[in-house]
Order: sequence, then structure tokens, then C-alpha cells
Amino acid sequence: MNKLVETQVHREDKNCLIKLEADSVLLKLKLENKPDLIEIENFLEENSIMEADYDKIKAKLEEAEADWFKVAENIDLPAEDDKLEIAVTKDRLQAVMEFIPGRDGKEFDLTELKKILAEKSISYGIKENKIKKILEKRNPVNKEVIAEGTEAEPGEDGYLIYHFEEQDESVGTLRDDGTMDFHSKNLINNVRRGEKIVTKVEAVEGQAGRDVFGLKVRPPKVKNVKLPKAKNTVIKNNSVYAAIDGQVVRNGKKISIDPVYKVRGDVDLKEGNIDFVGSVKIGGNVQEGFEVKASGDIEIAGNVAAASIESGANVLIKKGFLGRNKGQIKAAGDVNVNFVENATIKANNVRVKEAIMHSHVTAKDSITVTGGKGLIVGGRVMAQNKIEANLMGSSLATKTYVEIGLDPELRKNCKAAKDELLRIEDNLDKVNKSIDLLNTMKSKGVKLPPNKIKMFAKLKTTKKEFEAKKEKLEAEIAEMKEQLTSSEDAVIKVNKCIFPGVQLLSSKDKMIIRNKLSKCAFTEINKELRQKTN
Repeated sequence: MNKLVETQVHREDKNCLIKLEADSVLLKLKLENKPDLIEIENFLEENSIMEADYDKIKAKLEEAEADWFKVAENIDLPAEDDKLEIAVTKDRLQAVMEFIPGRDGKEFDLTELKKILAEKSISYGIKENKIKKILEKRNPVNKEVIAEGTEAEPGEDGYLIYHFEEQDESVGTLRDDGTMDFHSKNLINNVRRGEKIVTKVEAVEGQAGRDVFGLKVRPPKVKNVKLPKAKNTVIKNNSVYAAIDGQVVRNGKKISIDPVYKVRGDVDLKEGNIDFVGSVKIGGNVQEGFEVKASGDIEIAGNVAAASIESGANVLIKKGFLGRNKGQIKAAGDVNVNFVENATIKANNVRVKEAIMHSHVTAKDSITVTGGKGLIVGGRVMAQNKIEANLMGSSLATKTYVEIGLDPELRKNCKAAKDELLRIEDNLDKVNKSIDLLNTMKSKGVKLPPNKIKMFAKLKTTKKEFEAKKEKLEAEIAEMKEQLTSSEDAVIKVNKCIFPGVQLLSSKDKMIIRNKLSKCAFTEINKELRQKTN
């Protein structure tokens, strides 16, 4: 069989291929498609091959014959021209060709086909080599891509990056040991002034493509975004920054930094602990075991049970503080509360309306209990400058300690600083002795080995460090000693009555009240506590 017979195909469908030779009609089965005999018969008749050997075709089907075989004599059929159609896909990115080779008729060549393409204005991405092979082999093809454009590259829409996580409701947080802390829910988005809140990423335009007509294919239009409207923020370089400390609140597209965190009801298992960088307002109570921390003011409309309250400013409790010997308040500013019972308070000024009972209260400046009953009984109260109450102690001689003119924390820090100074001085003495020894060796002409030279340099550096620390500690201790010295104005003031059993203390003296006294005051004079006219 010659090369032409091997390569040329005149007719084709899903079941078989047909070749027309000078005196024979050859057929090749498409075994991979599981050809159907009836469909092959119909295909042969459609192509005017009426006298085919169907028994032979049936036998070849059964034998699964893969080679060409003769199925009929080639009677003198009329000549047929090549059939060729070119279409362009809807997106104009491909030109496809249908080609049916003729017989003994007009045959298309590459030049003619290129002319047809030009008439259809198809000029870009033409696959000349592919077209050439199709026309040379003269095998029928259907929807064969003969020209292909370039798709447009889509861009990227602009978008916003939120630098905070919106907290979902939770039952609590998981501790390191695997247990659940039901008090801590971490529901507040705290931000500090200058912290980045939102960043806008600009849209990126896509790259244009080209269709088979050589025309530009525009990429999809990208969408840009705007930075959200934001209260208490500043915008710089496509980012939103917090202008104040507070809580990030997002309402749809709007964002605000709220300097006050508000709780309508109680601080309980539903709300969880509060840790906020601004101020906190609580409409109800703070239940036992919970924590409220704020860098700003804390205002509580109800009672505080055995809870922990910590403020970088002031604390206002409109009702009472029932500490049950566990509750505590720490405030950098002042504490105002209706009454205090079995609790601990540390603040700058403490103002209590009704009573401080069996509690430990420390104030850098003053403690006043003058509204209502105005009672201090049991426990210990300490203030640097003034403690004032209507009543101190009780008729039952309840032990009550009242101290002025000293700051326990300051005294503790002073002692720690003195201990550190002694340690520094001891180490400095050892360093100086080592330096003196090495200097003596050098003065006697002893050549120091490399390790001793290195040690000498290190000792000198260490000496400078110790001397600097010593100087700093001495200054701090002197300042603390000055602060620990009672002010001439430090006073304990009783507006109505002080009972036996109350112990008054100052930085240098102690006085135990033996008899009930009315409307009196006490101060330290010449290192002694003395009563003065109120």
C-alpha cells in the first residue's frame, strides 16, 4: 500500500474512515468507538457506496480488524471539490475550521486558505503550520482551531484589610491546662492611639488581550473600595489609625473608636471579664469572681461583690463594695464608693460615704468617710496626708488601725532598694579589689597573659556599670526617705467620736486610744503623735 493510501482519508464518522482509490473503496474501523454495523451501512449509503460487502464488514467487526480493508469496487463516482468552512467563536478568541477533502475536484492550498482568512479579517494568532499539515494530509477535520487570540488577564478588585478580629460570642477561654475559664471571654477589641485599624489595598488593572481579528480585548473592569467612615480616627497613606485609646466598634461599613465601654447590665457569666484601654461604665453589678480592668475611669451603678477592679484613673461605685475578704480595687486616681466591707482598696484618694468596715484601705493622699454614718471600724486604713471620719472604732473596742504619714508600698520599695544597694556595694568592692591586684602586677612589671588582659578590660566595664547603678539607687533611696518623712500637715481627724481599741500610727510613733474621745484630731509633732484641737 502506497504512502497516499496510508495517510489520506476521504470520509470519516465516529465508526469508520473511508479511502477512495482508483478501483477500490477501503474502510478502516474505529474500534475504540465500538462501531455499529447499521450506522456503518447508513454512512456508506450517504456517501453513494451502494454495493458494499456487509458480510465482510460484519466479519471484520467480529475479528476486531484494525487495518484498512476493501469493502467495495470504486465505480466512477462524480468528482467532488474540497469543502471548507471557517467560523469564529462568540468570544472572538478562536477561529475554527471544518474541512472535508474532495475527490478528483478542486483542492485548497495554504495560499487560498490564507486569502479566505484575510477576507474574514482574521489576522491574529493564525496557526500556519497546523493548517499546512491538514491540507497536506487531506484528512477531514471538524472545529479544528486554526487561529487563536490572547485572553485578557483579569485584574484584582480593591479590598480592605481589617487589622482587628470581630469577636464572636463565646462561653469562655481555654486555659493552658486545658480547662475552661468561663469568666474570660475576650469580647473587646482594644486599640491604642496610633494603632492601624484598616488598610485599603488598591485595585490592580488587568492586561488587555487580542482577538483573532487583531482587536483589543478589554479585561473585566475592576472594582475599587473606599476606606470606611470612622469616628475618632485619622487617615494616612491608605490606612485608618486610631486617634484615641478605645474599643473598635464596627457597624456595617462604619467604624468608630469608642473611648467608653458600656455594659447595660451586670458583669457576670454572660458579659465575662472586662479588660479595656478606655473607660468603662457598668449599668448593673459586678458579680463575685469577675475582673474589670480599664486604663480610664470605671463607673459602676450597682454593687461590687468579691471581684477585682483595676483602673488607670478613677473608680466610682454608686452602691457598696462587699469584698468577702477577696475583693480588691486598685486605682491610679481616686475611689468613690458608698460603703466598703471586707475588701482591699489602693488608690490616690479614697472617699467613702457610709462606712469602711473590716477592710484594708491604702491612699497616697487621703481617706475620707464623712457622708451618712461616716464610720471606720476594724481592719486597717493608711494615708499619706489625711484620714477623716465621723466615727472611728466601736463601743465593742474593735481593733482598728489608722495610719498617717507613711506609704507602705513606698516603705517596701525603699527597703528593696537598700538591699539592692548593699548587694551592688559588695560586688563593687570585689571588682575594685580585683582591679587593684591587676594594677599592682602591672606596676611590678609583670606581663599579663591575654586572658588577664581581657579580664582587666571587663572588670573596668563592670565597675562603671556598678557605679552608675549605685548612684541611681542612692538618689532613689534619698527621694523615698524624703517621701516617707511625715508631712507637718498629716492629720487624723474625727468629726464625732473615736472609741477605745483604735490604734493610731505615724512614721515614728503609735497611740492606742484608751478612752472614748469626741471631736478630735491627731498629728505627729517632733516624731510623736499628739492630739490637737479639732
